Amino acid sequence: MELNKTNIELLVKEIYAISGYNFFDYSFKSLARRVEKILEFYECGLEELIERMRKNPLIVEQVVKEITVNTTEFFRDPIVWIELEQKILPELAKRNQIKIWHAGCSYGHEAYSMLILLNEHQLLKKATLIATDINADVLQAAKKGTFRYFIDMEHMINYEKVINKNMEHHVPYTKYFIVDEAKNILNIRPEFLNYIKFYKHDLVTDSFPPDEEFDLIMCRNLLIYFNLELQNKVIYKFFKSLKPDSFLVLGYYEAILGTVSNNFLKSGQVYKKIK
Repeated sequence: MELNKTNIELLVKEIYAISGYNFFDYSFKSLARRVEKILEFYECGLEELIERMRKNPLIVEQVVKEITVNTTEFFRDPIVWIELEQKILPELAKRNQIKIWHAGCSYGHEAYSMLILLNEHQLLKKATLIATDINADVLQAAKKGTFRYFIDMEHMINYEKVINKNMEHHVPYTKYFIVDEAKNILNIRPEFLNYIKFYKHDLVTDSFPPDEEFDLIMCRNLLIYFNLELQNKVIYKFFKSLKPDSFLVLGYYEAILGTVSNNFLKSGQVYKKIK
């Protein structure tokens, strides 16, 4: 069966009826790509997948996890982190307390990257870091701070570009990670594990934290999976959840459009709340 908007909508309705997960406003193209991979994995067509979901709710949970899984890495897009370091951290450093939300945190690479950057600027002690995702499995992995050495070590070049870009004072990655090559494990050092609070949260259906709560919200490469209407709804909620003169950081292929953009001053991927 060729995937089209009609049968994708049928699948989305079935997921919602069984589990309550709401994918109605997700981008069709994004959903179609994920569903194609799911059908390949189960070696079946869409109708058979729906029938299996009706008989076994565990398959629904697996389908949801496959739809929501995100690719991530430490200090992804170093230019964005350097921009954040130069434009945002100096302003946050002036505040008595700093509250940061990583929305759609996946396995926690971004949240731990933020922890490292804050610590290098002596700001970690006064920071509250919250990381949320819809996928319970990736959150459990993120809480443990355990990563695959041979995969994530490939991305340590990003760490070098951000943390050691000036080469005046070299900070080895072993300051934050314990390496076990034999077991293919890269662990966050235990003294840094309790700084980030991980919570299950659905940006589409769950309520947001109180108004004017955060100094910085990071939500990169997640909104591209939503249609324009849902993107605008979520961005407006982010706007309401930011303190005055605070910041929202989006991904390279994401932007704030429509009237809500009048409430932000854009500089690269950094958006400052001005109203």
